[in-house]
Formats: sequence, C-alpha cells, structure tokens
Amino acid sequence: MLISLTSCHRYYTSSSFDVKTVKHKSIAILPPQMLLTGNQPKNLTPTQIAEIEEKESKLFQEALYNNILRRANQGKYSMDVNVQPYSNTIALLEKNNISIREAWAKDDKELATLLGVDAIVRSSIQKDRYMSDLAAAGIEVGSKILDAVLSRPVLLPGQVSKTSDIRATCSIVSNGETLWNDSYKRESDWNSPANDIIENITDNFARHFPYRKKA
Repeated sequence: MLISLTSCHRYYTSSSFDVKTVKHKSIAILPPQMLLTGNQPKNLTPTQIAEIEEKESKLFQEALYNNILRRANQGKYSMDVNVQPYSNTIALLEKNNISIREAWAKDDKELATLLGVDAIVRSSIQKDRYMSDLAAAGIEVGSKILDAVLSRPVLLPGQVSKTSDIRATCSIVSNGETLWNDSYKRESDWNSPANDIIENITDNFARHFPYRKKA
C-alpha cells in the first residue's frame, strides 16, 4: 500500500505537561489497538482477522518504539525518560495473563503499575478497507490498457485504486489523564508494502513525541 501525499495530522500537548511529567523516569509503549473495518476479505474468518489485528499490533508497537528511540537524541534535543523495551512490555503483560487484545481495554493506572512505569503510550489504528490490493491493481492496469487501445486518457473517478483509509492516534496517559495526543489520516493504495505505512505513521508520531529537552 502506498501512502498518498494527501494526509493530515494534528497533535495536542497539555499546558501542564512539563509540570505533571517532571518526576517521570520511564514510560511503556503498549501494543496499539487495531480495527479492520469496511469491505473485509471473504476468505478470512473472524478468528483469522483477529489474528491479523494482533500481529499488526505487535509490528506497530515495535516500529513506534524504534522510531521514538531513533529520534530521541537528535540535534539539540535528548530524551529525558527511559522507554521500556517493547519486548519487556509484552513479557510483563503475558506474565500477568493479559493478552494483547485485553491490554487494549485495561485500566491505564493498573497497567502503568503492573509495568512499573510513570506513563503509558496508547495508540489505535483503524483501517477502513475499500477493496483488495489485487482488485485495485487490476483497475489501474485496466485503465492503462484502455488508454493504449483508445489512444487517449480514460477518465476514471478520482482515487479509484485506493485500497483503504488509515486513521491513527497516539496518546501519552498518566494517572488517568491524557497529557499528549497525536492523530493522522492516510490514504493508501496497492502499490507499496504494508511495512512502509507502519514506518511512516510511527515515524510521524515519533517526530512530535514529547519528553525531549534541549541538551
């Protein structure tokens, strides 16, 4: 899936963020909540879709962790909290018999205590699917064939080969209060691997991630 140039984002930081995080020493990134909506593949069962959601949740968690660390100490800024390794977060959840899906709805304060951190990073990804990559590719190829046969461009509805809209949010929560939030909307089509989308979304979140101070 290819990320379109048309996208939007906005982020919020609490006016009391610095005051309420001054004693924070560590944070943990939870597996993002995944939601696949729209025109679902007919050859997949609900169980298989749930498995895909949980697998992609882990991929997003790892990518967000890596991108936050990659941008943590760039230029004149440095990260002033420790970010719990994502593998440790998963291990602690499993140790306490909390599945990835159960963690999505677990109380924030309870999770922070269980993970031994001052704040948790929650995120959610919703993919509204219009058609399969194969169908979208077929439409684009068909359009090119018609162009060649008719020797003129064939006008099709805009974004006809779009496969999905992707809405993503990311929040820092401490003591039941959202201290920072970022959100994006992306359009995607068939022509680029899914890991490009994961990398792009999580890098955008990492670019605006707080807890960075001038060195």
